[in-house]
Amino acid sequence: MPFKYISSFLFLLLSLHATSQTTIQTNNLETPSPIFFGGGIVLGGSSSSFQLGLNPELVKTYNQYIDLGAAINLYYASFKSMDLTGNISSRSNNTQFGLGGFVRVWPIEQFFIQIQPEYNWTFTNAKSYINGNTGSSSVSAPSVLTGIGYGKRNENGFSYFSIMFDIVNSNQSPYKMGQLTAQPIFRAGVGFPVFRARKKG
Repeated sequence: MPFKYISSFLFLLLSLHATSQTTIQTNNLETPSPIFFGGGIVLGGSSSSFQLGLNPELVKTYNQYIDLGAAINLYYASFKSMDLTGNISSRSNNTQFGLGGFVRVWPIEQFFIQIQPEYNWTFTNAKSYINGNTGSSSVSAPSVLTGIGYGKRNENGFSYFSIMFDIVNSNQSPYKMGQLTAQPIFRAGVGFPVFRARKKG
């Protein structure tokens, strides 16, 4: 069950936080294992749609190669269709909520590989203004996002841009709904330190 894997991943993250004594190092940096809070935002729309999304992240950096984190997906989208006379013929609203964890591996400075298992719930409400019919539905599905990214990180924070694909590619996944094939997922974000362990000595 997806909850089992996500819960195990988050438990591992907390356990490693409690025992870690490693440091993050770059060319001119040595700071005991910092914790960052950040994420990204999605904002878009047109004359017939509106989209707003948030991806909060809690990230712990263990060394120059490994980050572990937990993430939340919050997304809302509204769409409307117009008839030939310019009147609204139908409207739909989608709300998405998801939980997951991720690993970022930095094989070389500024470039990373990311694996992010997660589970998403999607709720949809629709209304037809032609016949007055309304309907709602809810679906859920696991996803495993994998991809590469570019970023910068030090004791003062991080920033990144990534492109990923959902390798599970479930029909109920928000990353595939209405699409014939898996779609690229573009994300960008920033983070700032919320906790920084004291240096010894």
